[in-house]
Amino acid sequence: MSTAAERTAEDRQRDEQPDPRQRIALWSLLLATFMGMLDLFIVNVAAPAVQGDLHASFGDIQFVIAGYTLAYAMGLVTSGRLGDACGRRRVFVIGVVVFGAASVACAAAPGAGALVAARVVQGLGAALMLPQVLALIQVMFTGTERARAIGLYGAVLPVGAIAGQIAGGSLVRLDLFGLGWRMIFVVNVPLCVLAAIGALLTVTKVDGSGRSTFDVPAVGMLSLALLLLLYPLIVGPERGWSSTATVELVASAVLFAAFGLWERRMDARGAAALLPLRLFGERGFARGLPTALFFYSGNSGLVLILSYFLQKGVHLAPLSSGLVFVPMGIASAVAALAARRLVERYGHRVTVSGTGFLLVGLLLTWAAIGAGHGGAQALALLPGLVVASFGQGLIAPALIGLVLAEVVREDSGAASGGLLTATQVANALGVAVIGAAFTVLVGDHGYRTAFATCLFVLGALALATFVFLMLLRPRPAGAVTGQAPTRT
Repeated sequence: MSTAAERTAEDRQRDEQPDPRQRIALWSLLLATFMGMLDLFIVNVAAPAVQGDLHASFGDIQFVIAGYTLAYAMGLVTSGRLGDACGRRRVFVIGVVVFGAASVACAAAPGAGALVAARVVQGLGAALMLPQVLALIQVMFTGTERARAIGLYGAVLPVGAIAGQIAGGSLVRLDLFGLGWRMIFVVNVPLCVLAAIGALLTVTKVDGSGRSTFDVPAVGMLSLALLLLLYPLIVGPERGWSSTATVELVASAVLFAAFGLWERRMDARGAAALLPLRLFGERGFARGLPTALFFYSGNSGLVLILSYFLQKGVHLAPLSSGLVFVPMGIASAVAALAARRLVERYGHRVTVSGTGFLLVGLLLTWAAIGAGHGGAQALALLPGLVVASFGQGLIAPALIGLVLAEVVREDSGAASGGLLTATQVANALGVAVIGAAFTVLVGDHGYRTAFATCLFVLGALALATFVFLMLLRPRPAGAVTGQAPTRT
């Protein structure tokens, strides 16, 4: 006969096991996450083929890439709050449908202008669906199952990025059905159908707050502020910095300040703010956003300078240089999947140790510079890059869990949108700042010195991430695996 303690343990274990519907729901959400990451990267590799077929200028292709990124980043907070107000499953499915329809429009685009417009709509679709993913994970799962879901989410991100870089070149080369580069958008359609049907059938319907008013002035101020911040950061490295870019950045700072004052006023009136300032009173959210800025700016900076060093400094072909990222993505995904069990057993020090792996990996990469030529140089860099990527995988899912752990369910969409926006801003900052430093150093000292010096800058960002992760140490109850609180 089993004891009461054994029955309690069995009941608790059974309660934490999701039913098959929840598993399908999770994979539907992760499929949308995969698509969003895939389309951030897939066009970059296929860009020369797109440019040649459409007789487009280099500037047109920049807007094909930047249009998606800008629309995506500008819509994240607004879409997250829309999910809080109107229902997260509804907004998620609408986002998937918009994303799929825009993918068809991209594939059928007769010219560069039509492709840019379709990519902007595609970015808006991604902005509608992706904040709902983290918000739905937050409200659908509890305890260890939520930590597992966040770990899978963290693993899907590098897989989507790597798949984008490989698929972009492979699909163009295969020329399936004679579609050429257009196939990179066609592949989204069946994935969208699966994600939408899976969500409709299995994702828990969580009613929105039902608020009839929406913070329209805040939407306008935040969207314009993000546009003025991100546009010069995205196009600046290619087009060069100008006085116009400086004016745009200053205007962005003014608009962000005005946005903050407006949201404070909305909170004081008890109205529905777009990004409630009470979120910044939550320890994890307030300290997690700067952590994300340091962490993700370093990640994007590493991808950029490594790509340039391999192609321009080591003279690898684009596809060959892209293959270097495959073991990096695998290492990051494996670490993200292992992070939950490691954190359960060893606690927050596992997350902090991720910065140790990152720093050691950067040091090993630096030490391998000049160890060979061509493919031999790439192979020499690989051990350090894999170690660094493993560290990134340990950090990312735990960071997401820590940022969102204390956020009330009613604000989970806005908080998810805020976190994803911070991630996009960090990516743009990393590309702009690290890219600018790399360009200057290449002109003065060559590719090897530029790459080596920028690795030290990335090391400084990793140290800053370490400091903020120490400040993010979860409360004794456990921030990563706890239940999402509800406002009372």
